[in-house]
Amino acid sequence: MRTKLVLGAAILAAGLATSMAQNVYSLNVVGYYNVTAAGNMAYTILANQFTNSDNAIKTVLPSAAEGTLVWTYVNNTWNQDIFVAGDWYDNLAAEPTLSTTKLLPGAGFMYQNADASTATVTFVGEVPQGNGLTVPLGQYQTLAATFTPQALELKAANNFPQEDGMLHYTLLPDGITYQEAIQIGGDWYDNKAAEPTLVTVQPAVGTGWIVDRAGNPAPNDWVRNFTVN
Repeated sequence: MRTKLVLGAAILAAGLATSMAQNVYSLNVVGYYNVTAAGNMAYTILANQFTNSDNAIKTVLPSAAEGTLVWTYVNNTWNQDIFVAGDWYDNLAAEPTLSTTKLLPGAGFMYQNADASTATVTFVGEVPQGNGLTVPLGQYQTLAATFTPQALELKAANNFPQEDGMLHYTLLPDGITYQEAIQIGGDWYDNKAAEPTLVTVQPAVGTGWIVDRAGNPAPNDWVRNFTVN
């Protein structure tokens, strides 16, 4: 999977003069990135790491190959949307129903490209900024993503939760095989290796991943503060 990121493609500064002749400036950083999705209905885990007008699936993914599927996992339930005739529809509804799915920062989604060959999926929007950017991590499995378009290592230095026994799964380009890492003592280890082997878990921009907290009921979300300087 190849990812191209352009941040700060446009930096918009708008000044507003108040009645007291004071200027207030709002700084919005917008950009785009491209992610390569596997073809032939293989699975690719993607992520929208921008904010848009409504983050609706049609806004985030305005076009796709006819028959492409998107799977989202919300409240321990899988939802499936299909791209038909220029729009997204709820593929699990009894009757044709336009999709109401939102692709929010911090959440990954499964993408099944209906083209026989790979496809370039482009994401455009505003970089999320502020305090308390939260990636919810459920009690069991969560289809997650880094909240911002950054290739951050999942470690304490980036405020990622330290939790013994937490599992992290990355889907490989074949759309079938997963790399599996387990967190022990604040480090990640290859959970399939015969001997303990340290690994770096650093998801690429625009990619999602699966985290499994092995039934831990205590809240332990990934919360960060982020500002573009």
